[in-house]
Amino acid sequence: MIIGLDPTSGPVDRTSERTLAPRRTTLDGAVVGIVANGLGQGERMFDFLLEELGAPAVLGKPIRVRKGSVSVPPEPDDWHRLTTEATVAVTGFGG
Repeated sequence: MIIGLDPTSGPVDRTSERTLAPRRTTLDGAVVGIVANGLGQGERMFDFLLEELGAPAVLGKPIRVRKGSVSVPPEPDDWHRLTTEATVAVTGFGG
């Protein structure tokens, strides 16, 4: 299940019982999905992020997605790869 958080939607409903997802003891083998919007130095920033994450671990090959525009979601094939193959995905805003 994927949960999107919208900071404009108001407070989070905390009445339901939620538990933390299980944490990995190591990032070895983790596949990081990268979603870039193509602006500024965003992709370079992600390169540095991967270096930092990979310093104490041996990461799997990252899944790199470059969106067609800042105002559109990833293409359906890219979204499928991210949601089925990545351990975690990150996105950022370059500008």
